[in-house]
Amino acid sequence: MEKWAQTFNLPLPECKKCGTCCLCATPSKTYKELFEKAAAGDQFARDFFSIFIPYKNHDQARKICESVVDRALKAHQSHPEEIVFYKCRHYHFEKKCTIYSERPQLCRDFPGSPFVILSENCAFYEWAQKCKEAYKKLQMELEDMKSKKKELENLKYQQKCINLLTRLKKLDNDEYKFMFIVPSMCVVSPGGSWIK
Repeated sequence: MEKWAQTFNLPLPECKKCGTCCLCATPSKTYKELFEKAAAGDQFARDFFSIFIPYKNHDQARKICESVVDRALKAHQSHPEEIVFYKCRHYHFEKKCTIYSERPQLCRDFPGSPFVILSENCAFYEWAQKCKEAYKKLQMELEDMKSKKKELENLKYQQKCINLLTRLKKLDNDEYKFMFIVPSMCVVSPGGSWIK
């Protein structure tokens, strides 16, 4: 998250400890993919399964955080059945996180990116929206720069053609006849052209 905060000059907010990330988590990987990564030794996947347990179905998760569930399912319209929602086994509604001082790195790093689906109650929600706006603005500026670069290349090409024409006019006499096949190439025929 630090790199996003620095890139867009948007200071990170203080976590409100609303618990939404603990009660309605949904990683970008399917359950099967995440399980395979954990079996292969991936630390994130192992940490994830060490603290998170899946809800039985989407409706059970929707009761906890409807907006997160609906937006996650909308984002994965092609395969909504592959989306699994999880809750932390260490979260208690009154005591909050019962392992806060020993929580794994994935919890400490959350949200990790402004492009994850967050609850409107989360302190990072508005921050993420501002990051997304700044990212779109950067993309637009990049496209504009690409367009201007192309225009500049076209102008350079035109200038080369003008320079070539200027040099050809200096050589213009009866000894040489010129024919342009393409603007960037000139064929010179001594004594006359073979094109009638």
